[in-house]
Amino acid sequence: MEIEVVIAGVDDAAHLASISEATFALACHSTTSKKDLDRYIQKEWCETRFREQLESPLKSFFIARVDGSVVGYLMLSLGDYPGELIAAKPLELQRIYVLSEFYGLGVAIALMSQSFRYAAAAGCDVLWLGVSKHNRRGISSYLKYDFQKIGEQSFRVGDDIHEDLIMPCLV
Repeated sequence: MEIEVVIAGVDDAAHLASISEATFALACHSTTSKKDLDRYIQKEWCETRFREQLESPLKSFFIARVDGSVVGYLMLSLGDYPGELIAAKPLELQRIYVLSEFYGLGVAIALMSQSFRYAAAAGCDVLWLGVSKHNRRGISSYLKYDFQKIGEQSFRVGDDIHEDLIMPCLV
């Protein structure tokens, strides 16, 4: 099995939408209604939205392929960051999604390694992320990379308010 991580292009928007649709609910709290999840996915994880984001100079996408098939992706973002984050040039690890059938095969490790390489090459001093307080698997993984909880933020999925931990790590 070969894992390849490459820069994503506009032609990868359908892959990104498909992976997001398959994985987003796995990281959400179980109390989020199916109706709210479906609406959020249709709005935020559609191919058109990804095409727009792929064209943004503030965002960088990488896809992970296993034996030629796209099985995960990474989205990095420059720009806004939480006030409690102290950094000269922070980079947000906004998304790192891997199809569940590829868990434990090194795909997430390859994508995480790419995020640190990209951050260092871009002159960023901090890589930060927001992760659901209920995503134990994700939190456990991020702690292994020395991400530390410094605060919380929230976002809305329909009528449901999701609480995320803010976790930075030095690059």
